[in-house]
Amino acid sequence: MEDFVRTQGVTYSYTSEEGDVNFALNGVDITVKKGSFAVILGHNGSGKSTFAKLLNALSLPTGGKVWIDGMDTADAERTFEIRGSVGMVFQNPDNQLVATVVDEDVAFGPENLGVPQPEIVERVEQALTAVNMLKYKKRAPHMLSGGQKQRIAIAGALAMHPKMIVLDEATAMLDPRGRKKILEIVTRLNREEGITIVLITHFMEEAVDADQVIVLSDGQVLCQGTPHEILTDQAMLKKAGLLPPFAAQMAMELREAGIPIAQTCITTRELVEEICRLQ
Repeated sequence: MEDFVRTQGVTYSYTSEEGDVNFALNGVDITVKKGSFAVILGHNGSGKSTFAKLLNALSLPTGGKVWIDGMDTADAERTFEIRGSVGMVFQNPDNQLVATVVDEDVAFGPENLGVPQPEIVERVEQALTAVNMLKYKKRAPHMLSGGQKQRIAIAGALAMHPKMIVLDEATAMLDPRGRKKILEIVTRLNREEGITIVLITHFMEEAVDADQVIVLSDGQVLCQGTPHEILTDQAMLKKAGLLPPFAAQMAMELREAGIPIAQTCITTRELVEEICRLQ
């Protein structure tokens, strides 16, 4: 499968007021396959959000290279194309919504890409339908709930017909039900539409169904692998300052109590199946 994201030796540094050089990213090598669902985990300050901004050339690396669909983000002539290929959804949707009516907000991106008006109307309808928000198209965004606003932000990215969507802590401000809705939407977009997804989060449960999980710690890649490989590695997660998903923690406690639960449990479904198997 072809790489959609490839980074090589990526660093990103900034200079403090005291003149010290600090590295938010330091030697990051990551690949994400086209059409896959990748989750990037890490504690606060691990470099997750800095990495997100590199994926559509909002920021450029201090050192190393970032390629998106074969395009070098440092190539100024490809910046417009890269940003058209990569939709971004950030933590606070209020910082991303720009219009006073929902359908006008979703149309903002395609308009800036120069899409003809009849096609914009069609794209807006399709995008709002995809996130189950079509009936709100004439509503004011500020009248919507946090979860609804985030769905509008996703629709705005979708209307640009991106090949990849990057969600930078996009569920952080939502309640569990809202997080579940957003995760269902992006999973469907990946599985049914073939859109590459990069989900940056600190909610471990959001990583269980990914194709690939990447753990960042102090600006470096600590570990990469499948959800079962990463989320059951207690020592590595502790080093990264992360806790396993609840089901994995429960399975560990049951094993410590002498109950023979498989070490591969990372979801509630898997844990229930294991317990039923013992009966």
